[in-house]
Amino acid sequence: MNLLQLIHGTNIRRINEMSNKLAKDYLDEIDDFNLVKLNLKEHTIEALVDEAQILPMFSERKVIVVTDAFVFTGQKVRAEVKHNIDLLVEYLENKNDDTLIIFEVYSEKLDKRKKITKLMGKHGIVHEVKPMGENELKKFASEVFLENDIQITPDALNRLIAKTGVDYETVMNEIDKLVLYGDRELHIDDIEDVVSDSLDSNVFKLSELIITGKKLEAVQLVRHLILQKEEPIKLLALITRQFRLMYQVKLLSSKGFDQAYIARTIKSHPYPVQLASRSVSGVSVDSLFKKIVKCRDIDYQMKSSYLDHQTLFETFILEV
Repeated sequence: MNLLQLIHGTNIRRINEMSNKLAKDYLDEIDDFNLVKLNLKEHTIEALVDEAQILPMFSERKVIVVTDAFVFTGQKVRAEVKHNIDLLVEYLENKNDDTLIIFEVYSEKLDKRKKITKLMGKHGIVHEVKPMGENELKKFASEVFLENDIQITPDALNRLIAKTGVDYETVMNEIDKLVLYGDRELHIDDIEDVVSDSLDSNVFKLSELIITGKKLEAVQLVRHLILQKEEPIKLLALITRQFRLMYQVKLLSSKGFDQAYIARTIKSHPYPVQLASRSVSGVSVDSLFKKIVKCRDIDYQMKSSYLDHQTLFETFILEV
């Protein structure tokens, strides 16, 4: 195994899982003596290099997991310590110990102009954790259920993904709940009983209710979300974003572009584009544009008047 590994992406849970697998593959058994974690917001490069050269106790091998390794990005991060990057450069160029170093970088992009990033690419292995698509996430979820001796019907699996909004971490949290639920076979009713609707899922549902004219149901959903401590001004911002997505999808699809092209063009995950495409099939571009304008007007009223935000939002739903 290459003793320099870097994992980057925005899904921290998946990064942690990959990091743990690399550590287990190298160590066989993990204990407090052969696995060390250092956070680069709190620990210096000197501490990392020193630790790498200390022989492990009661073990032949050692792993250091370096969390928040922001030095490989262009991000400006407020850290408690200052880093000697030249020392890290020297270490990467001349590493001669048997310690496996795993850098966890919580960023979609690395700064490829930096020397340390180039050295990691030359001397180590760089893993990018990309967001899972709908089909990939369904396949992964099915495998997790099988590992736990649980069968899930296709309808139940589709509903699980719909309620969680194709978000890996949210899906995994809900799977944990379903495993504890105890049933060996999961149906759609089980998903409705156990799985919480994500905020993104609720916002999509709210936008659909508004577009299809089910305004009283939309108001009821808003009241439910406000009882869950969601602020009306935040919900308005999310609805505005959803209408903008629908507008872009409708506009581009009317020009003959497919969903994959649209997702790349507007820099969106393919799943929201797929859902938006289904929702706007019977809606005009002009109608969506007017809804966006109305959202802007209500946003201005919320920010410039003393009127109750919930009342303004509910009035907006009834009028839009």
